[in-house]
Amino acid sequence: MREDKQDILEMLMKHELVIKQLYEVFAALFTSHQDFWQRLAGDEQRHADRLEKLRSDSAIDTRLIGNAGIKIQAIKSSMTYIESQVARAQGGQLGLVQALSIARDFESALVEKHFSKLSDLASREIKSTLMELAAETERHRKALVDAIDSEKRQSS
Repeated sequence: MREDKQDILEMLMKHELVIKQLYEVFAALFTSHQDFWQRLAGDEQRHADRLEKLRSDSAIDTRLIGNAGIKIQAIKSSMTYIESQVARAQGGQLGLVQALSIARDFESALVEKHFSKLSDLASREIKSTLMELAAETERHRKALVDAIDSEKRQSS
């Protein structure tokens, strides 16, 4: 199968939206942290919206597939894992610290970090969007680490 720009961008957008879905499930399950999860879910929707804007770059396919090394299979594998975590959460199999840790791991994942690598290859407009995504992803990761630390302190 040929991995063209629409396929890669579409998969990256879907990846953001499946993370959003997980955060929405977490918001419903962990009502004491509902605002936190909803804020993250809203950010994931905005990430998908920003990725949509990358379609205007006619060379984005080469940048995503060749230069940045983003692979559809890696995105699919990540999405499958995230979906399994949605199912676990919906089945009541996760506690809050586990949920926070899972989310931290997603935010730290290689797929997310490709945005900062790609920014060196992009036009000024696209570079700005990608740098914002990378910065927001890092803010998410830090907020999740802080929340994990806080929960662990409260439970000890």
